[in-house]
Amino acid sequence: MIFPTQIELNDLILKKPSTEFAGQVADLVLRNQEEFKFIPWTRGQTTLPKAEESLKSMAEKWEKLSITYFLFKAERLIGYAGLHVRDAKQVAEISYYLDKDYIGHGYITGVIKKLQQMFFEQGGHRCEIFCNETNKRSCAVAERLNYRLDGTMREYELMDGVYWGVRIYSKLSTDPLAVI
Repeated sequence: MIFPTQIELNDLILKKPSTEFAGQVADLVLRNQEEFKFIPWTRGQTTLPKAEESLKSMAEKWEKLSITYFLFKAERLIGYAGLHVRDAKQVAEISYYLDKDYIGHGYITGVIKKLQQMFFEQGGHRCEIFCNETNKRSCAVAERLNYRLDGTMREYELMDGVYWGVRIYSKLSTDPLAVI
């Protein structure tokens, strides 16, 4: 599968990970700790060295089909979206986060729509979105994009000493309106 290293999408630019914007990643994660509480791996990105390390790792995984983009609006980093391909390039898990100041403008919905379109057009079969069952905003993204709720894995994820349920949403390439 081939994905561009940069995508222009309306007023956003999606860029492949680079250590050049590690400071912006650390700042974004620090400003949004409450909003990102369901994304434990972001906690390690709150300092410049940790953000650089994380971005370097993401860039190295690109070739192994862990396609990640950072979302920029007018040169300001506002979020992240990833497409993590597995199972002989047939299944992809989509992940995302967005700066609290940009929620509600359709940015994540548009980006996810674009990522799933690229995946399906290259022969992918199933896209998945995993959401903490109490993360209403994240669940709403999947539902707005007509992903189907496959079920909830009870007490699936241990975070801060508490087990949380995780909802699994999916969309198949054969679903009506899979690519819009």
